[in-house]
Amino acid sequence: ITKLNEKDIDFLYPFQSKIDEVITHLNYALACNSKNQEALLHRANASFFERDYAQAAFYYRAFLSVHPYHIRAQFNLSKSLNELGYFDESQQILETLAGYNPTITIVKKKIVLHYLRNQQWDKAAQIYSVDHWWWYNRNIKNKHILIRHDGGYGDVIQFMRYVKRLHDAGAYTVVETPKVLIQLLSLCPFIDEIVPLGNTPPATDEQYTISTPRLALIMRDTLAKPSEDVPYMHAHKKLVTYWKKYLSTDTNFKIGLCWQSSTMKDLLGNIINGPRGIPLNNFAPLYTIPNVNLYSLQKITGTDQLQNNKDNFTIHDFGPNFDVTHGSFMDTAAVMQHMDLIITVDTSVAHLAGALGIPVWIIVPTASDFRWFKNRNDSPWYPTMRVFRQTMLGTWNDVVTKIINALKQKIQLVNAK
Repeated sequence: ITKLNEKDIDFLYPFQSKIDEVITHLNYALACNSKNQEALLHRANASFFERDYAQAAFYYRAFLSVHPYHIRAQFNLSKSLNELGYFDESQQILETLAGYNPTITIVKKKIVLHYLRNQQWDKAAQIYSVDHWWWYNRNIKNKHILIRHDGGYGDVIQFMRYVKRLHDAGAYTVVETPKVLIQLLSLCPFIDEIVPLGNTPPATDEQYTISTPRLALIMRDTLAKPSEDVPYMHAHKKLVTYWKKYLSTDTNFKIGLCWQSSTMKDLLGNIINGPRGIPLNNFAPLYTIPNVNLYSLQKITGTDQLQNNKDNFTIHDFGPNFDVTHGSFMDTAAVMQHMDLIITVDTSVAHLAGALGIPVWIIVPTASDFRWFKNRNDSPWYPTMRVFRQTMLGTWNDVVTKIINALKQKIQLVNAK
């Protein structure tokens, strides 16, 4: 059995600038002998390297039909299937790998995300020991509790709801947070003290690290029905008033749009757009709906697409000082109060809208995050959220069509009222 840490894909790194040539040679080798096992494995790895997961899955299957116990190939096949949205088969492969060697940490981490996605809480609990990660109805009145974050900005926003529960139980809450979220979190009345990430926190009686998978498992009983915590985030009242006046002349149906998530690194270490992002031109059909105005909530990555698409359709931009002068997310939170709908990819904007109790439609890729579960178009985290799912990796046409149809129905209902 090949060890999981054997990096079969490493042979490609010296040829990264000639990957197309490598694939051509591998294709020729397979044309000469379709059962060439080394060529099959390298061809699978090359597709995996290129993030062509359908091709990768095809060649990994062919290789594994002869070498079924090659752990690295199985793991990469599971990863490829997950990216394609074939969660059940991906999970089955990981469970098989765990049977070979239950101590492989990365396999366990991947399996638990499948269990959480399927809401198989008991199976997840067998892997995650979470008893010491959170408060369990102990008397914490007047106790000082530090809450640290483990994840992105959206994770922090999502789980601030549980800081409120600590505060309601009588605790003095101290939240460690990235500096960009300080102004936004300072509006939460249940946070008593904020510590910028990197600064030395004060001495406390207890401390907890907010981890999305762990807290989802710990607080699973709260996910049986729509959350009653919302809204738990707030916008600055003066900014709400300012943007109300700014938008007062627009009587059309207003949509706040966010199309690009954070960038990521590929296997070469290059910075690329992540799979959650959708090219802005895919949203052009929204502009064809009468009496609808689009407003950009995009910041930093993806804003260049505004200029590239200015001749295709109009999307209003709030200017370079948006979320700069008053702090990150501050203008966004205030503007959301005056939007009829937020349409966004899976990013912090989605979490902010949900936490504010604003109607939001989130678009998730085939390899959707576990927190959106499986085969659901709602979210127990956010009662005002509707989930739209990409059905085929590489194309967004079908999901945009569904959004267009749903939007027309929604506008008809609004007009009827």
